[in-house]
Amino acid sequence: MNKGDLFTVFVDGQTMTVCVLGFYSEEYSGEEMVILAVINQDNLVHIPVDDLEPIFSPKKYMN
Repeated sequence: MNKGDLFTVFVDGQTMTVCVLGFYSEEYSGEEMVILAVINQDNLVHIPVDDLEPIFSPKKYMN
């Protein structure tokens, strides 16, 4: 699993698409955790990165 990966999972009888947003280690147990976003397929939009540069300047946001 890498940051930005999209995959489909089947949970409680429902199919969901999720995106990996990031990872961190749990402070007390040291267990590696993953931060996921649930994606609604009806709202999924593909936009070229160049089109986003005027909105999200690389100087303002860091990954």
